[in-house]
Amino acid sequence: MASAPAAQPGLRTDQLSSQDDFYVPAYRVLLNGKDQQQLVQDILSVTFHDSLTEVDSVDLIVNNWDPGDPVQGQAVQGKFRYHNSSLFDPGQQLEIQMGYYRRGKDDLQQMMLGKISSMAPNFPASGGSTLTVRALSLLHQFRTKQKTMQFKNKTDSQIAQQIVQDINKDVHSPGGGKKIPNIKIQMLDQEVQNNIKQNKEKPWPYLEMHNQYPIVFLMQRSREVGYDISVDDQTDSSGLRTVTFHYRLNKSVLRPSYVLVWGTSLISFQPTLQTARQVDAVTVNGWNVQTKQPISKTVKRADLVQKGQKLIMPQDLGMTDNPMADQMEVIVDRGLSSPDEAQQIAERTLLQISQQFIEAKGKTIGVPDLRAGSKVQICMRAADVTSNSPADRFSGIYQVTETTHTFSDSGYTTDFSCRMESKTFL
Repeated sequence: MASAPAAQPGLRTDQLSSQDDFYVPAYRVLLNGKDQQQLVQDILSVTFHDSLTEVDSVDLIVNNWDPGDPVQGQAVQGKFRYHNSSLFDPGQQLEIQMGYYRRGKDDLQQMMLGKISSMAPNFPASGGSTLTVRALSLLHQFRTKQKTMQFKNKTDSQIAQQIVQDINKDVHSPGGGKKIPNIKIQMLDQEVQNNIKQNKEKPWPYLEMHNQYPIVFLMQRSREVGYDISVDDQTDSSGLRTVTFHYRLNKSVLRPSYVLVWGTSLISFQPTLQTARQVDAVTVNGWNVQTKQPISKTVKRADLVQKGQKLIMPQDLGMTDNPMADQMEVIVDRGLSSPDEAQQIAERTLLQISQQFIEAKGKTIGVPDLRAGSKVQICMRAADVTSNSPADRFSGIYQVTETTHTFSDSGYTTDFSCRMESKTFL
């Protein structure tokens, strides 16, 4: 799940054309808040991964062998460097920054602040020993305790705020599971009220979270109802850490976006056009969890188009046959709070299925701002950059679903997975 950077209003779509700004890549590793410059010579690679559906993670591969000075009469020269020390022990705080040196100054962005969750040494038959260190983002720490909770007559934003308040209570309670000192976790009242007003949120009569981690339930629920979760993590001079959850509709979150042109800024691109799961309608069959009365709702692609959703249609890709005609997805055995919830689930499911029509993987130069949730304008030809309706079937607007930022001997690159959302450039 994308947790940083937070939404940045006002950023415009830019073409990655100036190679000068991407000439000297750089990264920084901080352990427990301290810069670890002495580790740079031993770090073989740094990888940051984020996703719309998973907790952010960082992997370090570190040289674990110190050849030292030759010792006469010793069969094996050298010694292990890190796996017997406490430097990379699980539980240590790890921060990763990535970016570039520009005009003599480093322009590094925080990619993740989290805790080391594992360290795995490798002792190969040949070659030197290495150590793989994995860290998970702050959100992983909030998997404190599985719970069952009921929400009555609350909107989606109010439910999210109650869950955040419950997490804050748990991390301060000795019986809550993982106690985290000097931390305040919040969701701002003003943001909740703005969501209710601007998005016309309706209260759900009844909703239940059954034996789940609250943070996991919040992530799953946000995907179902089309909301985006981001986290702002600040520490003041007194050492108090304030974690603010932002809960916004996906379409209202403005993220940095880029124009990527194959052969220049787009190093490689592998799109897949697939029709196996594509359907024309989705039906949700369930029951009211309070009255036990049956509920059924059906949503068609035409219904979404009427509501202003931009869907990729076969004719947009130059296909003469409609592979999804008369195909339907049915969701059954679902406990529901109201017909409105069934309608919403059907709409979100159909939208998610339609967004799998074209999925792709790509690679570009390292761009710290390119994160899960960002939009990219893919241009298979240079002429597509200035065309509102590009002729190439794989040129279009894509949403990034996951990214992998890698520093290694080969430099700094960003691999990403994405799905086409529109053929039209706005």
